Amino acid sequence: MTDFLLLFLPEGSNGIVQIDGDKWREQRRFALHTLRDFGVGRPLMEQMITLEVTTLINHMEKSCVLGSKSLNLCPSIAVCVGNIINNMLFGLRFNQDNQIMHRLHRLLDDQSHTVMQPIMGAYIAFPLTTKVPLINKEWKHLMEIKKELLEFLDTQIEGHRMGWREEMVEEGEPEDLTYAYMIEVEKRKRAGEDVGFFDDQQLKMLLLDLFFAGMETTVTTLKWAFLLMAKNPEIQRKVQKELDSLSQPLIEMRHRTQLPYTQATINEIQRHANILPINLLRTVAEDIEIDGYGFRKGDLIIPQISILMNDPELFENPKEFRPERFLDESMNLKRIDEFLPFSIGRRQCLGESLARAELYLIFANLMHSFCFEVEEDVTTETTYIYLIVCSSIYIFYELHFKRRRLPKGPTPWLVAGNMPSFVNMTNVDDLFQSWKKQYGGIFTVWIGPIPLVMVLKGKRWAYD
Repeated sequence: MTDFLLLFLPEGSNGIVQIDGDKWREQRRFALHTLRDFGVGRPLMEQMITLEVTTLINHMEKSCVLGSKSLNLCPSIAVCVGNIINNMLFGLRFNQDNQIMHRLHRLLDDQSHTVMQPIMGAYIAFPLTTKVPLINKEWKHLMEIKKELLEFLDTQIEGHRMGWREEMVEEGEPEDLTYAYMIEVEKRKRAGEDVGFFDDQQLKMLLLDLFFAGMETTVTTLKWAFLLMAKNPEIQRKVQKELDSLSQPLIEMRHRTQLPYTQATINEIQRHANILPINLLRTVAEDIEIDGYGFRKGDLIIPQISILMNDPELFENPKEFRPERFLDESMNLKRIDEFLPFSIGRRQCLGESLARAELYLIFANLMHSFCFEVEEDVTTETTYIYLIVCSSIYIFYELHFKRRRLPKGPTPWLVAGNMPSFVNMTNVDDLFQSWKKQYGGIFTVWIGPIPLVMVLKGKRWAYD
């Protein structure tokens, strides 16, 4: 994993997503405690979200009154969600017309699209390709995006340094996470303690991880939400009928138990959208044996939780959008253990409670206020395109020797590994499902010279 981090994070291993050990435990604990102090999981969180929701509704109403027949929801939703995380991280809010916020949204969108480009497979398998002219075009573009995002963070951090007051340490009530981080460092210094893994670079990368995770995933899910409602008008009417039955001007968190169909619809949106088709890479911490397969310390694995969302053994007719699958015979919300949109275990999304509240309050209130339609040519189909990567001759040794100790899986090509299987795939989950039936819940996939162990065994394995 270190090689991957050095490739994609030339500043070093920082942040919170792709670090481990004592550093990960310390920084995650700090982030969790600080976000809770700012209201995550508490009534204060609902107040912050409600403020942004009402602002969004007012903006959309004004836009509709101005005579616009169609409205691009994406930028408006991005400002709404972005303001929530920006307020927590930087004490910052933007209005709906602010070009800085729209630029940040475009950068995050562009970054998400760029990392899914086929050539990225070559950059991972063969880092030297990032130095080759013409071939490294997408890589340079990705670095430009990252540079601009980091410049935004540098501006916010510098602004906090200029606003720093020594009394903040004694006051104990920081305005945002950036000040909380600075206060934590200063407290440790004054007490003569080791500052641990707290430093300027870690602060910047922590903010980047939280900013991306707190904005992009929720915005993407909400885009799917309103697209699916527009494509399924009967379901849209059912949700609106349930919301209208409350006779409330604003939908609040306390109404959740009275809105089982709305809750079920949100669950089905998350299941159907499945916005992380390929999970984050992990490495084995120590030599271990699972199901008779031996894994050595440092082996790359992917706990492919997302495939559960489309497993026909768990969700009948998984390609069908049907909220009723999350309701029992009494029309009460039903728990399905394999429904894990926020992952599970110690690496579970630390902003889950915030994201759940955002999805519920934004979706329910916009559905309560508007009807959504979409042009006929807009589709809900997703396409994942992957690269047949080229390899050097040493792939022969990788395939010949490493395969002996890894779980069985689809036979890799000498040059490209299993990458040819991904070409022209419209849905990568279909491919994973076929391999699961053939090889079982644990199997190896080769991305060029790199073996990835896919773990599809279900809930228990996420804890292990």
